[in-house]
Amino acid sequence: MAASAIITGLVAAGGLISKIIQAADTAQHNKRECKNLASRVQMIAELLPQVQDPEAMRPLAGLGEALTEAHELVQSCQRKGRTYRFFAAGRQSDRFREVQGRIDSLLILFPMVGLIGLARRLDGTGHVSVLNRASSSSVHSAVSHEVSESDSEGAEVFTLAEITAATKNFGVVLGKGDSGTVYKGKLHDGREVAVKRFRHGQRSAEATFGTELAILHPVSHEHIVRLLGSCAEDEERMLVYENVDNGTLRDQLNNNASPVATSWKARVGVLLGAARAIYHLHCRAIPLLIHCNVTSSNILLDRSWTPRLAGFGASVWRAPDVESQAVDIVQTYGYEDPEYRSTGGLKPATDLYSLGVVMLEVLTGNQPVVAVWEETKKTMVDTTLVSWALPTIEAGQLGDVLDRRPTTEPTPQQRQALQLVASTASICLRLQGDNRPAIPDVVANLEKALQLICNDMFGRL
Repeated sequence: MAASAIITGLVAAGGLISKIIQAADTAQHNKRECKNLASRVQMIAELLPQVQDPEAMRPLAGLGEALTEAHELVQSCQRKGRTYRFFAAGRQSDRFREVQGRIDSLLILFPMVGLIGLARRLDGTGHVSVLNRASSSSVHSAVSHEVSESDSEGAEVFTLAEITAATKNFGVVLGKGDSGTVYKGKLHDGREVAVKRFRHGQRSAEATFGTELAILHPVSHEHIVRLLGSCAEDEERMLVYENVDNGTLRDQLNNNASPVATSWKARVGVLLGAARAIYHLHCRAIPLLIHCNVTSSNILLDRSWTPRLAGFGASVWRAPDVESQAVDIVQTYGYEDPEYRSTGGLKPATDLYSLGVVMLEVLTGNQPVVAVWEETKKTMVDTTLVSWALPTIEAGQLGDVLDRRPTTEPTPQQRQALQLVASTASICLRLQGDNRPAIPDVVANLEKALQLICNDMFGRL
């Protein structure tokens, strides 16, 4: 695809997007569907200026056709006749679902498009060159203060030999997951790192590598794990992160001697850090993001016990003001959003549900799946932590499921703080996403809970 063709394609796409948005504003029926579709294509408009490389355009080959169909669909909603609307209603509903699904599928590809662009902007020093932001100043001006000076230089590209030396031939395993294994390492300049080595030959692992690299490269936040660089050599796909010395929240809750397991202040502090990371993704990141895999195993703790959200392999970019996106993701058992499972529509509220499960883990000390006695079967069976703990909490009996390791009996202020965390978890776990709180409200509740605990500690000094 020649450079002139790219420019022509971008101009044509931009023109169609403008027409779709204008037509949606004057729709006579299916107004809600038209607005949602317009929000989706507006998201594409904000991302398109970053696509300036012929190779990067290849995954978006169907964009023009999808936008043309979207424009025709929104235009058809200008017709006013009742008879037409009656006979077209069912057909249009199916077409909206189909077109929205195609647009959502294209939005998912943008992280991979970003990865291709990054890979092709490698300069001679082994770093990724700074993006040309002139064509998208309106989008990127707001992000400049979020990105640190070191990040602006670009993610480093490491050789397989460098990674092998840094990890001492992949000698120390920090953890294992579905997509690969994480190893401890130390770079030649003394930086301690964690290296995620993806499984060979797995298409899903390859996609996860691309998504995580494209999404995490521009993101900088105190409570989000920092990506240092990558390695893509032969069949090897690896991501290099800053090392977090104290493992995961799940590790610490499993360790009776851990300062997290033995302190309500530490536990609520970890929840607050994770919530602030999600707030950044939902409200501040450009483009906005849905994490899609918030778990206690994806909340890491550095040497100062600061929580860092990780595990971005399933994350997706989202269009603002769109209620849900038809995206196919695989959630971890115990954290699955029931609304997403039944509708297939992904919302930011999906992250809120998973965070609610993590809150229950922090309150009870249990894992997201627990073994309970099944009287009819006369045996132990697995059930979710939500189904085990939430009814007791909502019945006002938090003390019956509360972990006793931090303290045998919480003080009145501690109990007030923990009750606030529990009630926040309860509303995060509502079946309908629209009934769950927005992430700013969750952050505010956790800040209040932590302040209550800190005031209690200060008062007893």
